[in-house]
Formats: sequence, structure tokens, C-alpha cells
Amino acid sequence: MSITRFSRDEFLQTRWNYGAGQHVSLISPTQNGKTTMISELLAHTDFSRSRIPPVMLIAKPQDPVVAQLVADLEYKEIEQWPPTKPFWKDPPPGYALWPKHIVDAPPEVNAVHLGKAFRAAMSECFWGGNSTLIADEVYHLCAIQNMQPELTQHWTQGAGMGAALWTATQKPGGTQQGSIPTFMYNSPTHTFLGRDNDERNRKRFAEIGGVNPKTVEETVLKLQRFEWLYIHRDGPTMCIVEA
Repeated sequence: MSITRFSRDEFLQTRWNYGAGQHVSLISPTQNGKTTMISELLAHTDFSRSRIPPVMLIAKPQDPVVAQLVADLEYKEIEQWPPTKPFWKDPPPGYALWPKHIVDAPPEVNAVHLGKAFRAAMSECFWGGNSTLIADEVYHLCAIQNMQPELTQHWTQGAGMGAALWTATQKPGGTQQGSIPTFMYNSPTHTFLGRDNDERNRKRFAEIGGVNPKTVEETVLKLQRFEWLYIHRDGPTMCIVEA
């Protein structure tokens, strides 16, 4: 089966068609451009009719790539939720919820510290609807924050409320405690898969509904670095987005 290829610019400018409340998943090993792809997708998506600007959850103590993403998108960096906004200023294009870690504190202390801010933002995005929550480190939210119930609620019920969840991870989920729920595969309207040499990981792609798993597995194995196999569930349609 031949799958159409598009340059990155053509895909973003003419092929990327996003609707309010639609979930997005990106799955690829580390250093394959997940953060960059999220940044480009956000920059080419119209959120002007959203109730609140997109909210990005950032869990790392520091990360120059993420910091550059926030700067490029002109998102407002905040440490707690809800944000404070002077009444005379327009809202920013988005929020980067990036709580400062407590230096030298045990991991469980920082987990509680970050989790309080993240859960507050996630709750407002879900229950208020017409929102977009971005979790570039969904594994951290599952393994450290134990937020599988909140994520599952978003994936299974959020779309109907207009509450979109954009997530990225390095490795497909499993069945062990702290793993990423399989809803990350079968709930999103838009899925991006990067090259993965691990056969066990590729087998998990069979959980993506509406597509031939063998075709997906073979295509992902042949991708070059920074390329993506894009799957639109409602088609279903597939294409390759070039680096």
C-alpha cells in the first residue's frame, strides 16, 4: 500500500484540519522531534473561539527546548492555576503551567507540589469545556502523578464537552502500574507516530482503531528521523509528514 507523502509546510498549511475538542496523540522515541511537532501544530491551529487559551503542563525542572517552544508561541509562563490576569490586558495565546521545583526536596514532595497545580488546570479544562490541555510528558503524569483517572476522563468524555487533550510520549503504554492508558491510542482523532525500532512498541499500534495494523507497523519502521505517520481516525486516512 502506497501512502502519500507531504512536506512539513504543505501538511501544516493545507492538510492540517483541526476541530474543537479533538484529541491529539504523538508517540515516538526520544529525540525524534515530538516537542517541535507539537509547537508547529499549535502554531497552525486556530484557538480564537476557545473559552480559555490552550494550557500546557510542563513537569521538568528545566528544559531549553520547551522554554524555546513557550517563547516562540508567546505563551505566558505561570506557576499556579488559575492564572492572574490584569483586567486591562487581553489573554495570551496560551499558558505554560510550569511550577518551579522545590530544590533538594524528595521526588514525592515535588510530585505533590506539581500535581496540585496540574490537577487544578485539568479540572477547569475538562469541566468548563471548549479548551485544550497539552501534556508533552504524559508518562510523568501517569508514573509520578498517578493521574490516569483524570487523563482517562479527558480521553473518554472530554471530546463531547469540547475539552481536547493533546499528549506525547516516548513509549507506548502497558498494563503495569503507572502505565499510560490505552485510550491514548483509540480516543484521539489525530495520531502521529514516529519511527520505532522496537517491535513490542509497534505491536501496540494495533490498538489504533480503523486502520490496518500491519500497514501502520511496516510504515513506521521505514520512517526517517523526524518524519511522522499521521492517522486521521474519522477518515480513516493516513499520510507521511516529512521532516
